[in-house]
Amino acid sequence: MLLAFELSGEHETLPESEVLACMRALGIDHRIVKSEEQFLMLDVSGEPSQILSTRLAMTHHIISVILECDLSESSILESVRDAEITIPEGKTFSVRARQLTSTPLSSARMERLIGGVIFERNKVNGVKVNLTNPDHRFRAIITEDSCIFGEVLASIDRRQFEERKPHKKPFFYPGAISPRIARAIVNICEIEKGDLVLDPFCGTGGILVEAGFIGARVIGIDVQQSMIRGAEMNIRSCGFEYRLLCGDACNLPLRDRSIDAVVTDPPYGRSAVVIAESIESLYRNSLLEMYRVIVNGGHAVMISDFKIPWAEDIGFTVTKLHTQRVHRSLTRYIMALCK
Repeated sequence: MLLAFELSGEHETLPESEVLACMRALGIDHRIVKSEEQFLMLDVSGEPSQILSTRLAMTHHIISVILECDLSESSILESVRDAEITIPEGKTFSVRARQLTSTPLSSARMERLIGGVIFERNKVNGVKVNLTNPDHRFRAIITEDSCIFGEVLASIDRRQFEERKPHKKPFFYPGAISPRIARAIVNICEIEKGDLVLDPFCGTGGILVEAGFIGARVIGIDVQQSMIRGAEMNIRSCGFEYRLLCGDACNLPLRDRSIDAVVTDPPYGRSAVVIAESIESLYRNSLLEMYRVIVNGGHAVMISDFKIPWAEDIGFTVTKLHTQRVHRSLTRYIMALCK
């Protein structure tokens, strides 16, 4: 079946990478059919797992594709008629359209016209339009060269991430990673339920929280005891298995090849210099330790404010490098690694 993922657009490359990594983690065979900004279409073998929508952070909707057609009003309406969409008796439906780029089409007009076609076919069955809480939700995604139309299988509840923003947690420290970014980079590590995940610079525990919520067992290490106490405050009511240790990321108290994945956002700037002779030595030595403790074939994601040149010398394969421009003088790099 064809699945369309309506991506959030809050980052250029992370949303698509997150979707593809989740497909691999959940063992869902897939092939990329179309990839555009804020949109990804996959050919998927079998029914997608319901777990998929509960994991993703940077996707709005997952859509079962009914048709793809030329970008003209007449072509869209003719294709919808030919699809012979049937709504069960007495049920309700809605049609929404979203333009990903500027086109001559009007989203509101297309919603009305497509909805009219579906209603005319199904009105004898007592079908009604309900824009608030319909039984069946249809979406038209208008790209620069085509219209993709389908029924929404799932929508991602992004409110949960708003509720877990750093300043809303029991313990807050400036510079903590946002929950959506944390969840996305956790997903990029292709973590499976029950995997043991390490954050050796755990800080307030934001990454650990997101890893725990998708079923991982988590270990957090930080050199500052105050951060360990704060992370404990933020994690203890979450309901998953965790361990927190005060320790040095450059000398981890863990056995070789004992960790399935490492996800971390080390301190940068002045805060990093406090605990190491230089930022470079901190990152290099911690990467060496990460490589030691990760299982063969395991994944890691590390965020930095400079391009790290030593990962491949250490033995990692750099699978992707994402950039995130925070402001004019700060760009952060999200490096995905595989051992």
